[in-house]
Amino acid sequence: MVQGKSFRRSFRFAVGFLAILAWAPFAFAPGVGMAIPLAKIAQQADLIIKAAAISSAPVSDDWFQNYPGFGVYSTRMRVISVVKGSLGSGQIEFHHYGIDRQSRMVSMAMPQLYEFEPGRSYIVFAGSTNQDGVLRQLWKNSTVKSDQGVYLAADETPVGDKEAKDVLNTEFCGMLASSKPKDVLYAIRQLDEMSNPAGRLIKLSDFDRNQALQVISPLLTNPDEQVAGSAIQAIGGSNPYFKDENAIFWLAKAGGRPLPGIGAWESDQNQGAHQYLNQLVEIADGTGSIDLRVMAIRALGRSGQENELNAAVRWAHAPEPRIRAAGTILLADFRGKTVNDLLVASANDPDYQVRKAAARAIGFGQLADVLPVLGKALHDENKDVRSAAALSLVSFHPAQSADILSANINDADYKSVFVNVLAAENAEPYLDALREIIERKLQPPFWSGTIPYADSWNILMKYLQTQRPEILQSSRFARQFDALEKAQIFSSSQPRDLYDFYLKNGMKERAANFREYVRRTAPFDVEQFFKQVDIKYGISKH
Repeated sequence: MVQGKSFRRSFRFAVGFLAILAWAPFAFAPGVGMAIPLAKIAQQADLIIKAAAISSAPVSDDWFQNYPGFGVYSTRMRVISVVKGSLGSGQIEFHHYGIDRQSRMVSMAMPQLYEFEPGRSYIVFAGSTNQDGVLRQLWKNSTVKSDQGVYLAADETPVGDKEAKDVLNTEFCGMLASSKPKDVLYAIRQLDEMSNPAGRLIKLSDFDRNQALQVISPLLTNPDEQVAGSAIQAIGGSNPYFKDENAIFWLAKAGGRPLPGIGAWESDQNQGAHQYLNQLVEIADGTGSIDLRVMAIRALGRSGQENELNAAVRWAHAPEPRIRAAGTILLADFRGKTVNDLLVASANDPDYQVRKAAARAIGFGQLADVLPVLGKALHDENKDVRSAAALSLVSFHPAQSADILSANINDADYKSVFVNVLAAENAEPYLDALREIIERKLQPPFWSGTIPYADSWNILMKYLQTQRPEILQSSRFARQFDALEKAQIFSSSQPRDLYDFYLKNGMKERAANFREYVRRTAPFDVEQFFKQVDIKYGISKH
């Protein structure tokens, strides 16, 4: 149902962008909801059927609202089995959103859409309409699991007297045995996503995790490396070491201090690696591609078993740099002189990927004995190594990292986050540095979580709130107040809190001037929030 490469690229970009928004700490894709448990979908559905798609065509249906780039379609289907409800004919029309072939626009709000392949069978959860033989999708807006409500079936075998959960499980397990890699990949993804994998945006417990991994595990040795890689990800990919983009969420959990604006990784267990460690080690030591072997090694993260350490040490000495890097990451799970010595050696490896892995591992494992390695890595010639070292360093409690942070406090890239870590413990020595960060909007080339100069604003404000009114009314903190007032406004709470602070401490003239400045420069109307503060202090008019 899609025409043209340009539209496909635009559509993939839109879907990817929405996924990124859903992961962001304070941003959510418009209209995209959380994944819905299968039991709730089954309860909501008037009918659940297994049916083969025949053809699709645009249709007019007033129930559907307009989404640019998406249209409403009617897919004619031949009913194979009825799982829930009753039907009076052998064919039905299923109304649903799909991609509009003619449109060159893509809505930022994404509907729940489905694409059907003629001749292919599906399990469809549908709502009834007031038209005979016409069904309709259950909801309008997409969820983070974008295919919920319609699932591929393995074949046209009729469904017996089963619950919806058992129907889907049978279909997915049947697809695992398919000769078509595309079907196998689909089934692995469904069983993985719907069995509560750790560290994922999709949170579904529709299937038992142990049972899902058990039926997926034979595919670890599949000759198709894409299938084998998908199986590896399902088995061990729910650990924070598996992908670099998970690093910051794990550091927010494992570290000695919170990382502002970052949600902590939920689980530190790797159930799949515990059960299938030997198989993963065999793949890592096997003759497959480097990509596959690296995936198998990183899939072992957080399993923490003693024979994993022996393998990690062996991989950390491997000739191939990417294998050495993956093995080095696993050292985070262990302690002792052997680990420390190997991390120091890895931090001096000629390949930047290994040096980066050493910096990651020190933070992942909170290995304070080798913290000085991070200080050296901050001056590495490679920016990725420097970034990994900085992120690991700020995850440590300042009682452990203060000396290294202080020695590098004027780092051109990471000054803002280093100052914030130190100032959060004691802001007094860093008042001018905090002001500079706010005024110059200093931040690293790439950073996640709270914007550093917004964090500096909060730290400085918190410090000033501890001072006596007579000191605040003097000129001692004038430059700090100037910085707070001129800072970029991210929400109404900043100007409101500062205005409240001025009034509370008898700084009425400064409050009035600040209010006028905000009125002229704020990107949105803050006056209503100032009025709320006025009411608090009994100010009837301004």
